[in-house]
Amino acid sequence: MLKFLLALLLCAPGPAQAAEAFQFPVVRDKLLRDEPGHLTIDDEGIIYRSDNGKTTLRFAYADIRKANLSRPHVIRLQTYDRSKRKLTRNRSYEFRLKEEVTDSRLARFLIQRLARPLVGFYELAGESSGEIPVYHRHRLGGCHGVLRIVEEGIQFVSEQSVDSRSWLYRDLETLGSSNPFNLRVRSFVETYMFDLKDRVPEETYRLIWQRIHNPQTSRAGGN
Repeated sequence: MLKFLLALLLCAPGPAQAAEAFQFPVVRDKLLRDEPGHLTIDDEGIIYRSDNGKTTLRFAYADIRKANLSRPHVIRLQTYDRSKRKLTRNRSYEFRLKEEVTDSRLARFLIQRLARPLVGFYELAGESSGEIPVYHRHRLGGCHGVLRIVEEGIQFVSEQSVDSRSWLYRDLETLGSSNPFNLRVRSFVETYMFDLKDRVPEETYRLIWQRIHNPQTSRAGGN
């Protein structure tokens, strides 16, 4: 009898693996007074609850127009709803984290669930096809860095971390160049203009173009 019970225990399925979730103590930026609370990010969406229990905000992934993780201690969300104070703009929310997010787990979690591109810097899969030293133009000034071309996308690694970006090929709208020392990278949410300090090899440019505009052919070719 004892052996039979042990066999049942060994064959019984174990507890279901808990779904991945992220919990952050945050401060929500508000017009008159900042509001402390907690942010939960899981498979169901994103929920903010204020510590005083007066505010609960729920964001379904389908309702998020733009998610921004470009600053390691801030999560910005923009929805499709129009702002009541600024009628021409979409409603935005900013949550300041008490501790910085220093790895790519949250970014990878979100890009698997968001329909639109994620703004920020995170690790991309695949080997690097090379690096190109560049200067990124701002409206005022700019910053130096390098462009990395990898299998999954393009990375801009900047000396100013807030400007660093990762772009999956699926999230890039187009790649443009008016001359050998100029490059425009346009995603579906932002555009970066670069002055190139070296020429992009023609084969590298063609490879990027192919992965953006004809990804099925690119995969079939083994790239």
